[in-house]
Amino acid sequence: MEKNELIKQVNNQEAMDSRDVAKMIGKRHTDLIRDIRRYISDLETDAKLRPSDFFVESSYLGGNGQDRVSFLLTKQGCEFVANKLTGRKGTIFTATYVGLFNQYQAEHNGKMIGSDKNLTRENLEFKLKWLAEMRKQNINKDHQLRNEDAKIWLELANVADDYGERRMATEMRNEAINTMTSLPVGGQREYTASEIANKLGVSAIQIGKWGNKLGIKRDQHLSYRTPEGAWRYFPEAVELFQKNQLEIQEDFWD
Repeated sequence: MEKNELIKQVNNQEAMDSRDVAKMIGKRHTDLIRDIRRYISDLETDAKLRPSDFFVESSYLGGNGQDRVSFLLTKQGCEFVANKLTGRKGTIFTATYVGLFNQYQAEHNGKMIGSDKNLTRENLEFKLKWLAEMRKQNINKDHQLRNEDAKIWLELANVADDYGERRMATEMRNEAINTMTSLPVGGQREYTASEIANKLGVSAIQIGKWGNKLGIKRDQHLSYRTPEGAWRYFPEAVELFQKNQLEIQEDFWD
């Protein structure tokens, strides 16, 4: 299927079929339908919002010859779904659907519609801030993942260019460069006791206690102590903590 065939017209708006969106985000169509119904229910509680600006109910012929429910998602509807996603999946979906709508409008209208352009600018601005925050939280990810993130930044930069957002495109390209170069060769992700404690639902003190009990603090391949006296743990250490999660949690609550 060609990219522009994914965009349909409904109520004088461009939209995407929920079945195509489900494939893009790796979710079962029935689960996406359930989520959309919940979103519509929430939107209906505010008289200023019209669910049909986001989601339009539709149908398709199922394998058994019966009509099945689907939805058509406008650009606002796609943005709604994208903002509910986390990690690279949400980022890639954003870059994909923005590009699809952009291509369709370029082919059929010759230029961007003003209101749609403003919506896309807001969406890109949100993603720019969100991705920057994600980068802070994952500064020491391994090189392969960081290179994937860099590619996403570049994709979004190209989309921003298409919409005339030169400043935003420059920021995104700079972010791609920073993403690829900020981790030194051979660098390894390190975790603080507080980070591990948050993963396990216990206290940092408990992590220190069990670091001694499991012998993690005695193994230089699992942890080390900074000159300031704080402990840093490597991924292998985190795995050991997670394997003993139940015992650590029980000890914490005793």
